Amino acid sequence: MSDQNYCVVDIGGSKILLLLIDDKGGILFREKTATPKPEKPGDIIGSIQSLLGKGFSATGMAADSKPRGIGVCIAGFLDHKSGLVYQSPNLHWTSPVPFGELLSEAFECPVLIENDANAAVVGEVIYGAAKGHRDVVYVTISTGIGGGLYLDGKLYRGSSGFAGEIGHIKPFGKGRPCKCGKYDCLETWASGSAIARSAKALWNENEVEGGEITTAWVFEQADTGNSMAQKIIERAVENTGRGLSNLINLFNPSCLVIGGGVAGSRSDYREKVAAVIKKESIRPSVEITPLKIMPASLEPEAGIWGMYALLTNRVEE
Repeated sequence: MSDQNYCVVDIGGSKILLLLIDDKGGILFREKTATPKPEKPGDIIGSIQSLLGKGFSATGMAADSKPRGIGVCIAGFLDHKSGLVYQSPNLHWTSPVPFGELLSEAFECPVLIENDANAAVVGEVIYGAAKGHRDVVYVTISTGIGGGLYLDGKLYRGSSGFAGEIGHIKPFGKGRPCKCGKYDCLETWASGSAIARSAKALWNENEVEGGEITTAWVFEQADTGNSMAQKIIERAVENTGRGLSNLINLFNPSCLVIGGGVAGSRSDYREKVAAVIKKESIRPSVEITPLKIMPASLEPEAGIWGMYALLTNRVEE
């Protein structure tokens, strides 16, 4: 029984989500836990082991069972072949971590590791909003900004696995350091954390209700007519739309999927971004190509289902 089940894990900066899925796509177990602080690789693996143990117990499997394979998606710059994570800003990993090797040693089964946005675009293509499309750009706009490319019917990773990093295109504004080590990336001016950061430069947190300026707070202020908050949102919309228009011009996709907490849950924001994309992109890419701009449909588990598709060879490599 155990060798027919797959363990799929999404590791984020704040939570770890694990699913046990059978070979027909049926969910046997779903559980999440907080990402340990500090985010040491060994502690994260320990959290996965604990979740997997709960999954085995809940499904009646023996404690020493092994899944048929483990798929892990993670935000970071990594080599999917070797499982080496070169850098993961969300986990504060600034030097290479042989995470795939560590996972293989801990679980003694085949392990597949992938960038979370790459996994998400696969999930949306195989099971979600981009089903039926062969040329797809996926972007997530949340704490940071990430992107995945599915081109000519295949996941496109680039020569070393670093393709699709839409969050780090330039220039947008001046003088803001980015977690990638450079300055003025799109992520520093248009992500959820960037929106809050812009507001903190204008308001004193001690003077706002609740004592904390968040992305949600900025949107709430904009909704009530606060002109400064509206300008922050408008600048984020312009920067996001212009950044995505660059991808439309470069790759000519038939489908753009937008997810993440900032844009995925606000149709008005997404529509404004779409308007900028159509204005800034070359006319053939949005007029001759029937470009569909769609909200992500699998969140918050797009990466999970992309990893499942990769694990079960549902994607052409």
